[in-house]
Amino acid sequence: MPKLTKQQIIILSIMVVAVLYGGYDFFIASRTKSNVADVGKRAVEMGTFITDLSANVMRDQISPLDTNIISRAEAQWQRDPFFGRKAYREWAMVKEPAKASGGAQQVTFVYSGYLNVKDKNVAIINGVEYEAGDPLETEGYILKKINQNRVVIENIKSGSKFDVLLQE
Repeated sequence: MPKLTKQQIIILSIMVVAVLYGGYDFFIASRTKSNVADVGKRAVEMGTFITDLSANVMRDQISPLDTNIISRAEAQWQRDPFFGRKAYREWAMVKEPAKASGGAQQVTFVYSGYLNVKDKNVAIINGVEYEAGDPLETEGYILKKINQNRVVIENIKSGSKFDVLLQE
């Protein structure tokens, strides 16, 4: 067996002391600690603690201010307080997807995503990715312009253009 260095001897000594203390605490000290009187005393203390706690809870009443705060927090909000005024107006206008009149039927477009990759703008409309100038899957429509918040779609037959705002 190779000769141990001073550092290794110190580490081994500390380890032996820790193991001996652990054995003492687990086998010898645990027998003397568990006393029936201590268990009974702890049960009584726990009972008084629970009684005091329940008495304090019953004594406290909800103030009218707290009741008002709780009722207002549970109520449906009329508008989102985290939207700015301009963003809220735009959001309120697009609660429904943009619709274009396509003769006898209504065509619906949902602008749901915007990507800008290496100076290329990509819009996700009805789940499909398009660049400016691409014809849409819905026949007779072309994507004219892509902005971060809206796209411009043109009806090829009538030449009319309309905006579709980004919906999240």
